[in-house]
Amino acid sequence: MSSKKGLGRLYDRLTPEERFRLDVLALARGDEEESERLTATCPRRGYTMNDWRFVGRWEAARELAMLTYVDVVRRLDKIKMIGAFRGLFPYLSTIWQDDVRWAYFDGHRAGSCHAWKRSGKAGEPPGWEADEEKAERNADPTIDENLQKWTGEGRYARLEGKLDEMERELVREALTPWLGFAGFCAQEMGLEAEKLLEALARPFTERVRDLEELSSRHEVETDAQDVEEYVAIMTEAWRHELETA
Repeated sequence: MSSKKGLGRLYDRLTPEERFRLDVLALARGDEEESERLTATCPRRGYTMNDWRFVGRWEAARELAMLTYVDVVRRLDKIKMIGAFRGLFPYLSTIWQDDVRWAYFDGHRAGSCHAWKRSGKAGEPPGWEADEEKAERNADPTIDENLQKWTGEGRYARLEGKLDEMERELVREALTPWLGFAGFCAQEMGLEAEKLLEALARPFTERVRDLEELSSRHEVETDAQDVEEYVAIMTEAWRHELETA
């Protein structure tokens, strides 16, 4: 008890940084009484500031722009990953083709040998003789056709199609909040969203241009209702921020 009384005489000597740190530690250990003492003895200051109707708009605009940025850029980053995979795909497909071929030949040979021995035949089955010329002459004529099914260009085309589909969906998911933010800026601020972004963070503006180029290339369209929902959510947050300040 005496230690707390002694500490109480020092409360007025704490710097704001020290007071903040002690308050965090008090709340972390569940000492609400100590937190209240630290708060109650905190020096009071009177401030003069710019009109909140001006400052508050900046604060709210910055917060909503950042939320939109996070929503958009996390999809654009995934699209970049798809692009990186496309760059590696020729090398990966070569490795994959080799693995498929070896697996196919190993399986074909094992199956042929098993069937040959089960039928009571001696030696190597046709197409798998030690003599290369003889083995080539007796090779299964369906091998090339079967391998084509597993390693042909059609399989790569299907994978490319899947990647395109994933990319289009990510573009749509990113475009929806961006169009919602743009609609909100025009409706509530009377500003173009691009102008606000240039004032806040030019790198974000560049990423938005990337998004618009992708949406044009993939001919992506968004659901108008989803966009309107974003506009409504941002409008409500904007007005609440200005009214409660």
